[in-house]
Amino acid sequence: MTKAQEMLYPVGVENLFIAFMTGGKDLPNTVPTYDENIYSIPTIETIGIAGAPATTRKWASNKIFVNVTKNNQFTLTLDHTALPVEVVDKMEGKTPVKGVVFETAELKELPYFAIGFIAPLNDGSKIARWYPRCQVTTNDESFTTGNEEATVPTQQLVMTATPLLFNNATKVDFNSARDSAGGVTAEDFMAQVIADESQLTLLDAATGV
Repeated sequence: MTKAQEMLYPVGVENLFIAFMTGGKDLPNTVPTYDENIYSIPTIETIGIAGAPATTRKWASNKIFVNVTKNNQFTLTLDHTALPVEVVDKMEGKTPVKGVVFETAELKELPYFAIGFIAPLNDGSKIARWYPRCQVTTNDESFTTGNEEATVPTQQLVMTATPLLFNNATKVDFNSARDSAGGVTAEDFMAQVIADESQLTLLDAATGV
């Protein structure tokens, strides 16, 4: 029996990976590129993932002839301990001057970035995943007075993952338990953003192919 045939289950979540799109957005005629610096932050408490599927059915001869589903976006809800202020500023498209930023009510398009994470499985295998086109939706804040109890509050960040303009990809999922993984590790996969099938050759060096 191979690992792909075993009953494996996640046993936690590791680092959050964030890679910002070059120029802040993607284009319809080319694979997106990302800044070389990929942030790896040990901050995830929980990451909730909710799709928005739409189903269409076509009936013919009193039977369901076609049953198709389309998912246009994922809502990612990140409960975290903290994020570097540099990362939050980049997510929100802010450029500080003397440590100051101004927020206005004007219409603006926030920068796009890739969000990823690694989730270990019970046998030591790992799931690794990229959402290659994300934006911040809300960044709610609250500040509470200190008291005798020492606590570190949980913060929440909500993001949406939408299809890339180039190939409609919303999620790129790797699992080292798959037979076809061929020795590639989750860490190899997260070393760069894989946004298109043409980029799978970037993983060849990890296996010596």
